[in-house]
Amino acid sequence: MIDWESAYRNDPLVDVAIVLDSLVRSRELEDVLLRAWLGRRPDEGLHARLEVVRALTRLYYAGVVLSASAAASWISEDTDLSAPTIAEFQQAIRAGRLKPGTPETKHIMGKMFLTSFLTGGETPRLDVAV
Repeated sequence: MIDWESAYRNDPLVDVAIVLDSLVRSRELEDVLLRAWLGRRPDEGLHARLEVVRALTRLYYAGVVLSASAAASWISEDTDLSAPTIAEFQQAIRAGRLKPGTPETKHIMGKMFLTSFLTGGETPRLDVAV
């Protein structure tokens, strides 16, 4: 599947980083995906580059998702960058406190991507909230 809206020439690790952050939730599965993609075991150099690329893709998604919520009038008043954990976010979706696709949910997801950029932590899944 190709996302033509955001397709462009880039480092192949960008696509790998996006797949890892979107679908892979364990170190073991990450290793399996990287081996399958490379056809060999990844070396330290690749892991170092991948860490940088993952951070940059998280920053990119923070900007994309935050810009999607920018039109909501209450957002201009929000200066708090704190974000819920993945578990707290998923619970809020399940409980109906957050509704997929709303500016509020996108705004919170943007903060979560920004937090993951700054900390290297787990990212929210776009398919859950958009």
